Amino acid sequence: MGTRERRDRSNKFDHELRVSFLECAEANLKKPKAVSLTAVGGYGRGELSPGSDLDLLILHDGSEKSATLAEFVNAFLYPLWNAKVSLDHSVRTRIETRDMAQEDIRVALGLLDIRLIAGNAELAAAVAADAIEDWRKSQDKYLPKLRKSIQDREVRSGELAFLLEPDLKEARGGLRDINALRAIEMSGAVAVSLARVAESEALLSNVRDVLHADSSKARDQLLLTEQDRVSAAMKYRDADAL
Repeated sequence: MGTRERRDRSNKFDHELRVSFLECAEANLKKPKAVSLTAVGGYGRGELSPGSDLDLLILHDGSEKSATLAEFVNAFLYPLWNAKVSLDHSVRTRIETRDMAQEDIRVALGLLDIRLIAGNAELAAAVAADAIEDWRKSQDKYLPKLRKSIQDREVRSGELAFLLEPDLKEARGGLRDINALRAIEMSGAVAVSLARVAESEALLSNVRDVLHADSSKARDQLLLTEQDRVSAAMKYRDADAL
């Protein structure tokens, strides 16, 4: 439990995915070096809790036929699905990725943390450069949407500090808000002291890790019935101390 464990978990998946992706590319594509496998969102940051999804973006240069590309993607993903690995994936060209980010702020936010796992490094680097350039240039469009998403989540999930059973990810002051601060800082619109929230982020992430590890599925809501157990696992005196 902790940043190191989340990083180690991410690195473990990186290695397994890298080997499989490169083997599938060599076996199924005429131009195996024309594709890249990238991580976005929390996986892109190397922050994998036990129940976190793998957020994958498969990039290609458009040179392969659609049917061939589909066969390659399926060959890569089927073993993961069969192993019941929880993942979200998209398959796009650089242009398609840029267009989608303009339309969907969730895509734009995920791309701010894009990271190469395997394959064409230049393609992944170009998409990463597009993402930050567009985020900064279009901040007048993106930041109001980001603000609205924060307000909508507060309506749905409340404010974490005042809830008996808070959602660690979705509630106001939770992990999504911390990621929103990171995105605001990357826009250059205002200075944000991320160091001031680093301790809170670590605590929320560690509690979330315990919830995931002790559950059959990923859950982010800290229920009253679980608070003493989670507190004990984290070496706190009791739930009030946590």
